[in-house]
Amino acid sequence: MIRSDKLLRGALAIGAVLASTLAQPVLAQSGGGSAGTAAPTGAASAPAAPTVRPEIGAVLIDAQRLLGDKQYKDAGAKLAAAQAMADKTPYELHILARLTGALAAATGDADLAAQQHELASQGPWMKDADKITSLQAVVSLYYNAKNYAKAVEWIDRYLQAGGTEPMMGNLRAQSFYLKGDYPAAAKALELEVGKVTAAGKVPTEVQFKLLADAQRRTKDEAGSTRTVELLVRHYPSKANWGTLVQRLWAKPSLAVRLQLDVFRLQQAVAGLSEASDFTEMAELALQAGSAAEALKAMEQGYTAGVLGTGDKVAEQQRFKDKVTKLVAEDRATLEKDLTNAKKAADGTAMFNYGFNMVYLGLAERGVAQMEQGLAKGIARNGDLAKLRMVAVYAQLGQRDKAKQVLAALSGKTDPVGLDDTVRYWTLFLNQP
Repeated sequence: MIRSDKLLRGALAIGAVLASTLAQPVLAQSGGGSAGTAAPTGAASAPAAPTVRPEIGAVLIDAQRLLGDKQYKDAGAKLAAAQAMADKTPYELHILARLTGALAAATGDADLAAQQHELASQGPWMKDADKITSLQAVVSLYYNAKNYAKAVEWIDRYLQAGGTEPMMGNLRAQSFYLKGDYPAAAKALELEVGKVTAAGKVPTEVQFKLLADAQRRTKDEAGSTRTVELLVRHYPSKANWGTLVQRLWAKPSLAVRLQLDVFRLQQAVAGLSEASDFTEMAELALQAGSAAEALKAMEQGYTAGVLGTGDKVAEQQRFKDKVTKLVAEDRATLEKDLTNAKKAADGTAMFNYGFNMVYLGLAERGVAQMEQGLAKGIARNGDLAKLRMVAVYAQLGQRDKAKQVLAALSGKTDPVGLDDTVRYWTLFLNQP
């Protein structure tokens, strides 16, 4: 779950936006200093020259001054006094609504601010630009108050009124997400991501993450995975890569014989973090006949501080001792075994011994043996051998060679998960 307090850094600040909009001077004394001739800012463009009666004008000017001084309690008292006066004209109601809305904004009362916006908008005195900015500010109040349904409602009003602030589209999508309407959130986020992409720009990391999660929550696993792939393409952090690899692990029909290769991919793009990651990879490597790779995984787990602690210390140590002994035996018979492997008609044994040599510290010789084994031909699981070759090339920084092997695997789907693994390796190796 993505925390809501991290969703919109840089969103509209409640006080700065609304108070500066609704609390701008709406009353100005005439040259003689009489409140009775008060006129709104910009009155020259109004269809008429409305005035405020002296008895209410003086109270409203005091309220406006108190608002500017942030004396909200006293300002509220003045506005209440003005509200109690009888026979107010439409223009007096307009001024009163704007000042009351400013007070509501300053004190965080979104509902009252919205209500006063409605009242202030009735009549010809508020400019269209002021109306739009006022709507934007009401949205900010509702969003920050976590009233996301109201935020969506007022964003729609803002857009219908001609508002063009790009942030509002994102705010609308995020409001759908935060109120739990994931189908609407996914639709809105797809629209926003599409707009940004069409403009030749890259959507934000937050947009990708929200869209992927909204799609996942609506059971659109394929769409969600595609979005995470885009996330990783543009924001290739280890955490984001980890999310993508977990999608591969979660694939219900992921082939068992591909699991060790997925661990190798994970190790390269995101790293292993849990104790079970290291021990499971080591066990799979040992089952595949590579004690040296198993020992390497265990050693990395100990170095990371996740092995050798907890209630499985003895079990982990026994396994490490076991693979250490096997590695010593493999090292002692390596040259003899390699000679015999070269005599075989199939290149499998030569390839496997070459792979072990890489983990025994003989990388150059090991890679050469692996390449010769592939060239000789591997009858069983040849594609998985090529995938192992990719992992070794990547580990040694030989990206171009790895890409060549991946190109030969492109489009292959057997076993299940191979196409995803190939695609992710390709994406990773094409990144800087």
